[in-house]
Amino acid sequence: MSGPQARDGGALPLSGHTLVLGRERALELAAEAIRSALAAGADEAEVVLMTEDSGLTRYAANQIHQHVAERNIEVRVRAAVGSRVAVAVGNQPTADAARKLGERAAAMATRSPEDPYFFGLPAPSDAQYLDQNTFYTSTAELEPADRAATVLEIVNLLRGAGAQGFGAVTSAVSELTVVNSHGLRAYQAFTDAWLSVVAQRERVTPRGAAVRPASGFATSCHRDWIEVDAEAATLRALAKASLEPPRHVPPGRYTVILEEEAVAEMLGFLAYGALNGLEYLEGKSPFAGRLGERAYPSWITLRDDPTDARGANVSMDFEGVPKAPLTLIREGTLEQVAWDSTTARRLGIKTTGHALPAPNPHGPMPLNLVLSPGAHTKSELVAQVERGLLITRFHYVNEVDPAKTLLTGMTRDGTFLIEDGHVTAPVQDLRWVESIEGVLERTRAVGDTMRLISEGPGYGIRFLMGSLVPALLVDDFEITGSAE
Repeated sequence: MSGPQARDGGALPLSGHTLVLGRERALELAAEAIRSALAAGADEAEVVLMTEDSGLTRYAANQIHQHVAERNIEVRVRAAVGSRVAVAVGNQPTADAARKLGERAAAMATRSPEDPYFFGLPAPSDAQYLDQNTFYTSTAELEPADRAATVLEIVNLLRGAGAQGFGAVTSAVSELTVVNSHGLRAYQAFTDAWLSVVAQRERVTPRGAAVRPASGFATSCHRDWIEVDAEAATLRALAKASLEPPRHVPPGRYTVILEEEAVAEMLGFLAYGALNGLEYLEGKSPFAGRLGERAYPSWITLRDDPTDARGANVSMDFEGVPKAPLTLIREGTLEQVAWDSTTARRLGIKTTGHALPAPNPHGPMPLNLVLSPGAHTKSELVAQVERGLLITRFHYVNEVDPAKTLLTGMTRDGTFLIEDGHVTAPVQDLRWVESIEGVLERTRAVGDTMRLISEGPGYGIRFLMGSLVPALLVDDFEITGSAE
């Protein structure tokens, strides 16, 4: 059984980014490691092979200061001898290296303790891999000069507004290959592009007054470079960099509009904990024992949707299991959490296709979150607020109490006061303490426009990460003080 592949075929002769291995070579390297592990005494074996050919152009104070490229491969061999399991990791794309890695994984497995929760590797599924495009030549052909030209476009817009820019532009081609000794063979190629803009302007202040520069933030990302909009992101960041002196806001509970970046960050913490099958089994998830319970307003529907081409779509997990849409919260009712083959078998149910690379002590997580939009434009959300705050994004968010989904953090790059249905003035950055469950419970309205939010380069499994979300209007959001 073969998985999805780049519609353009194997290793491509492109001038920008190319596939490091291509489908046939990747599958053969993985098969070589499998054969070696079995010959060395393993009862079962699995290979997860990931490659990346990426480029990064970073800029600060309107100048490019970093222009780098990376071409890498990671081979992870999981071998099992009975219920003794071990993983060996390497990064050499040769048959000899693959054989040695398979031997090492088998030898390590014989010396490993028994795992009472290892029930074997998954067999090929009757379900079909999604036939979807995750590879775009517009991104693969992107040259360093193209990224630099995009930075110039951003900088020219900022200079025209008297602002300085800070951020990055990235592009990459990636591959994911999963093969196991039960005949599972899957391969998929990806592209991704991402850019960020921090627009910064000096505020005009009275002599001697110490006021931080005004700053605004925006991103744009997609698998298809054509869909990445540098101009729109720059103008969005500029609109946040208000030149007015920020007003002071005292601690208290406020009606807030959380824009897409802030919503995505909160949902990421929800995915890591509450929606995680292992956390659910161990009773650490606040959803444990509550599936089927009505917990939120009817306008809250959260899915994990790897089929949505507007998001970070993908056709398989890291065990090679075909992915499909999964509703986690349906019209306010807690419906499901994410499972991989190990956690699912502990309950006698089927995996939902959410395995991460082994060894994985964190458990399965949804990586393609989609929060359903509502019927309100952002201006209509603002019009509903008598006195409150508009929050662009969060900074330095930490978990305080996972069982209560309680987080703390700060606002950053665009926090504004709303009075009588109008955004009236910037305010200083603020500290806050809130639970994700509380935010969802107190969501009064949902925006009608969704954006794909990704953390960008260097944050885990980039080609699978991203949330497609709207803005939220939330009552009684707790502000604890100033972050200045």
